[in-house]
Amino acid sequence: MPELPEVEKARRLVHDLAIGSPISRVHRPIIDDKVFVDVASGQFERALSGRKITHSKRHGKQLWWQLDGNDALVPCFHFGMTGAFVARGIDGIQYYNSKASGTGDWPPRFAKLVVAFENGVELAFVDPRRFGKIKLVADVAEVIGQLGPDPLLEMPNEEAFAALWRRRSAPIKTAIMDQKVIAGIGNWMADEILYRARVHPETRANELSSTQLEAIRFRVTEVVKVACEANSDHDLFPDDWLFHHRWGKTDGAKVNGDAIKFIEVGGRTTAFVPKLQLKTAIKTEIKTETDDGATKAKKRSKPSGAATRAGPPATRARRTARATTATIATARA
Repeated sequence: MPELPEVEKARRLVHDLAIGSPISRVHRPIIDDKVFVDVASGQFERALSGRKITHSKRHGKQLWWQLDGNDALVPCFHFGMTGAFVARGIDGIQYYNSKASGTGDWPPRFAKLVVAFENGVELAFVDPRRFGKIKLVADVAEVIGQLGPDPLLEMPNEEAFAALWRRRSAPIKTAIMDQKVIAGIGNWMADEILYRARVHPETRANELSSTQLEAIRFRVTEVVKVACEANSDHDLFPDDWLFHHRWGKTDGAKVNGDAIKFIEVGGRTTAFVPKLQLKTAIKTEIKTETDDGATKAKKRSKPSGAATRAGPPATRARRTARATTATIATARA
């Protein structure tokens, strides 16, 4: 499923190829009312024809084009499970188990929208499984107004990040994928973040320690940054990432020599490493009354997803981020 890095790659594609060139033709090869939401016949074509894209923008998994003209509507795109933008003559966005390309027949198979520009560029939105959504809105706030912060654009500081989880009793795997909390994180990113933070995915969000929260915040920043610097090219993702081993729920799958276990959390397939993402005991106090009426605190243990290695301290974290960036730069060269 396209997550923040894949949608960011699509945003860059549109920005690099189409900004500033008038739209010469808008074509819907298939009238698919499941993908086009509340868009009447001919409305999308009229809204875009002759306009210029002034900005290609993204927040979380939402992508939209800002068009010239004060009266312009805003075309918005959500990629669903298999949505992608491809450009004619250019190899397209590749997900782990599928690939969209503009180098074969045109329009490509499963194209829902084709937009041609006066500079010769042609873009197509393809979506084989039809879970994507295309809308026209007067104000993009209609689409992104309820979303949480985007970790690439506006990562909350430590205090604000910790506050996101205080009233959320859902497992952290479920909570971190809630787009109203943090926008853009999906299934594979959540697994990668929690694996690298050494946090068990079933840990309740409001029971996370400050050390765990610090580790999760650091790993969110790291995974998003590294994946986007690789332009979502999975071959450039670091070799020690869980990403390369989590697909297909393969028996005996391992990452860095450690066994991967697959469970369901919040209805989603979840990959984690039991050896590293431990359920440990957190001491909590229970007030009991003594014979003389006084109260005293008694400690008990309750299960949690705390880990033995929550994450690197700040200084080592910075070195790790720099080393990872250098690795990607080398891979690109």
